Amino acid sequence: MAAELVEAKNMVMSFRVSDLQMLLGFVGRSKSGLKHELVTRALQLVQFDCSPEVFKKIKELYETRYAKKSSEVAQPQPQQHRSPEALSIHSSYDRGSTVARTSISTTNIDYPALYGKYLNGLGRLPPKVAKPEVRLVKLPFYTTLDELLKPTELVPQNNEKLQESPCIFALTPRQVELIRNSRELQPGVKSVQVVLRICYTDTSSPQEDQYPPNIAVKVNHSYCSVPGYYPSNKPGVEPKRPCRPINLTHLMYLSAATNRITVTWGNYGKSYSVGLYLVRQMTSAELLQRLKTIGIKHPELCKALEFVPRSYRGECR
Repeated sequence: MAAELVEAKNMVMSFRVSDLQMLLGFVGRSKSGLKHELVTRALQLVQFDCSPEVFKKIKELYETRYAKKSSEVAQPQPQQHRSPEALSIHSSYDRGSTVARTSISTTNIDYPALYGKYLNGLGRLPPKVAKPEVRLVKLPFYTTLDELLKPTELVPQNNEKLQESPCIFALTPRQVELIRNSRELQPGVKSVQVVLRICYTDTSSPQEDQYPPNIAVKVNHSYCSVPGYYPSNKPGVEPKRPCRPINLTHLMYLSAATNRITVTWGNYGKSYSVGLYLVRQMTSAELLQRLKTIGIKHPELCKALEFVPRSYRGECR
C-alpha cells in the first residue's frame, strides 16, 4: 500500500491543471483555485482517502496523458513554449512584473509526500540523475530536527539581473506541534524554528551561509527581515554582511495550510543554492553540556578545529 501511495503521489505531481480538476471532480471536491492549491488538495486526497477507485482514476489520467504526449513527440514544438522541466507551481501567478520569475531547480529533489517538502508542478517525471549534492556546514548553535528542502540550486532563466524563485511547502502536524510547544527565547521568537539557508552551489566541501546580491525573502504575504551590513570605520573598505540562517517561523502558517516562500536575488554570475530546515536553537547551558561531553582534546587539535563564524556570534542565549 505504501508503494502505491508513493506511486500515486508521483503521478499527481506531474498532472496539469485539467488533470487535477478531473481528479478532484471525480471525488466531488472543489476544482477551483490555482495550480498549487489543486496539487495540495489532490495530494491530501491521496494521503488520507486513496481508495482503489481513486488510485485507478489517477492511473487512468496519468496513462491517458502520457499516451497523448508520446504520440506528439515527433511534432516540432513552437520555440516560445517552455519545456516541461521549466514549468512550476507559480506559473499561474501574474507575469506582469518586470522581475524575472524562475523556479528552484529540482534536479536533485526526490518527488515528495505532501508535508514538509518542496512541491513542484513539473510537466513530467524527470529521470533520476546521480549527482553530488550541496552540503552546508553544521550550525554551531542549532540542532537540526528535519530537512524540509534539500539544498537546491537557484537557476536563472534569462539575462535579467533580478530573479525570483518561489517555493511551496506545508508542515506536518508533528512539526507544527514542535514549534507551538517550544519555549520562547524572547517575545515572538520560538526555540524551534523554520530557517532558510543560502550558500554557494559548490559540492567540493560543506558550504558556509552566503547571501546573493539584492536578496529579499517573502513568506506568504510579508517580507522577512534579512541581516543588514556591518558599518565600516575604515575608508575604502566595503561593509561586511553577516550571513546566517534566516528565521521564517513568525511569518508562516502554523497549520496544514501551504506556505509560499519567494527568494528574490541578483543574478551576477555566481551560483547559489537554498535549503529549508526545522531547527532548535540551543541554550548556553546546553552548549556548555555539549562541550563537557566532548572531553579534553590536544591543544594543537583544538587550534585546528577552532572556528566559530562571526555571523553566528551573539545567537546563543
